[in-house]
Parts: sequence; C-alpha cells; structure tokens
Amino acid sequence: MNTIVKMDKQAIMLKMEELCSVLLQDEGYREMREMIDQFAADEQATSQYEQFMEKHQALEEKERQNIELLTSEMQVYEQEERALYDHPLIRRFMYAQREFSLMHQQISQYFTKSVELNRLPKPGEVYKEACGCGGNCSSHH
Repeated sequence: MNTIVKMDKQAIMLKMEELCSVLLQDEGYREMREMIDQFAADEQATSQYEQFMEKHQALEEKERQNIELLTSEMQVYEQEERALYDHPLIRRFMYAQREFSLMHQQISQYFTKSVELNRLPKPGEVYKEACGCGGNCSSHH
C-alpha cells in the first residue's frame, strides 16, 4: 500500500520567513548589502571585476585542459587580482559576497546535519567538516 506522506511545508516556510526577516533587519546585513549596491552602481568597478573573472575562467579552462600557463599570463593575472583588492568598492563587494556565501553554507549544513542526525546538531557538529577546524574556528562558531 502506497501512502503519500507530506511535511507541513507551511509551518516550515513560516519559520523561514521569520529567519529571513531577522536577517533583513540585521545591521551587519544592511551594511554588507550597501557594499554590494555601491559596487553594482559603479561601472568601472563592475567592469574591472567582470574582466578579471573572465580571465580567471579562461585560465581555469586552460588548466582543466592541461595547457601550461605562461609566466607572463600568471604575472598579469596576479597584478589584476591585486588591483581588485586595491579597489575599495571591489574589496568590500568581495567581502560581503563571501560573508553571504558563508551564511548560506552554514544554513544549508545545519539543515543537512539535522536530517542526517535526526535531531538538532550540537555546537561544533555542523561546521567542523567544512573548514577542518574541529569546531574551534571563531569565524563561524
């Protein structure tokens, strides 16, 4: 006999709305969102970043194809990478992007670990696999 089992998605989505509401009201979130908006509004910064990312992908593709990178290519790449960090709007954008990505990863890992353990994870059970810190990493514990 096949029985259709469903979770109470409405209750889960209400809690998701609550979580996202807390996020949207967080001062740190608002500051990081402003970093992204300032970057996006600056044509020179976005163009510089996009050109670097295209070069990054092209070099990665060469590596995947086992094509040896020229020393001159690597030097130009490293100069352009340093230039990203020298540009305040790009540097702040990359920081905010990394923080949002980390938050997304942590939420996903918490969900996955809860299902895996069939209970809420204890402190240190979730993130230690991701960074290898054994639960002692101050960046996300």
